[in-house]
Amino acid sequence: MKRKVGIIGYGWVAGENHRWSYSQAKDVEIVAVCDVKQDALQRAKKDFGLSDDRLFDDYRKLIDSGLCDMVDICTPNRFHCEQAKYALNAGLPVSIEKPVGVNSREVNKVRALAEKKGLPVFICFTWRHLPTTRYLKDVIDSGAVGKVYHCYIKCIKESGLWAGRRLEWRFQKEYAGSGVLCDLGSHMIDFLNWMNEDIVGLSANMGIFVKKRQKLDSDEWADVTTDDYANIIADLKSGATANIDLSRCAKTEGQLVEFIIYGEKGYIRYCNYVGEGLEICYGSKEDIAKGKVRVPTPEKYGKVGSIYQSQSFVDLANGKKDNFTSTIDDGLKAQMVIDAAIKASEEKRYVTIEEIRNGLK
Repeated sequence: MKRKVGIIGYGWVAGENHRWSYSQAKDVEIVAVCDVKQDALQRAKKDFGLSDDRLFDDYRKLIDSGLCDMVDICTPNRFHCEQAKYALNAGLPVSIEKPVGVNSREVNKVRALAEKKGLPVFICFTWRHLPTTRYLKDVIDSGAVGKVYHCYIKCIKESGLWAGRRLEWRFQKEYAGSGVLCDLGSHMIDFLNWMNEDIVGLSANMGIFVKKRQKLDSDEWADVTTDDYANIIADLKSGATANIDLSRCAKTEGQLVEFIIYGEKGYIRYCNYVGEGLEICYGSKEDIAKGKVRVPTPEKYGKVGSIYQSQSFVDLANGKKDNFTSTIDDGLKAQMVIDAAIKASEEKRYVTIEEIRNGLK
């Protein structure tokens, strides 16, 4: 039986990433779309072959319509939690774009409601759902590099420097919560959590390079209130350390994502610029003596270039969970680290995750 999904928010992320990911998934169809913009609804109508009665400008009407049995939320961060709670109260499994919300307190309320209702909440941590990063996860879990000592993570791009880019919601704290920290950093933070290398405390610095932008609906200029860059130095539960470098003002970079892990037995590196496969240097003395070599991603991890995020959501809604599934618990973990980084940067001090967790009580 096919699961029927309603998408709430049909901007770029839903119209490109999610639409393509659902096209690769089995036993699922998009049956309704909601957006406050008519041009977005017309794109969705064309993309999915929907009739007008399956297009909505109010998420509550979509959820109450009875057309869908799952909901995928792709709206600005500020609206995620209220929309997720409405869907959960209607008895629907939910997928939420990262970050889950704008702070840990509201995310924790979604978690509590999901637990009360006995419904799954999936979080779109896309980097879990690529063939090569899944391969990387299994290599680290196998103990091939031994005890992890250092993690160096980078996610940088030039999107904040695009000519003429205006004051969209991502540049406004009231809608986004934070900037590159939550937009790109939530993925990178989740990567560490997924590798069982939970952050326990951190120092951070954040800032804004492009301080003013023109408003979307006028020629008036207004302040940017979310960060263009964020740098985190973290301690991990295992005793390892992690450096996370984030920027949307890295000129000439479309999007560079890099994970480098140094362990007691060797080294492993993923870089999206290089393509599928990993750079490794671990194993026997003879293997290490050969230096760094590239190995391809085994076929069992899926088709090169594919994103299996939507299939993972469908599987979770059907009661199937695996080593790659990202849930509301993972979303809350990442959100607490985001809150800690903001606090560390604002107060110029080291902040523990326990301090943030205690604030939820």
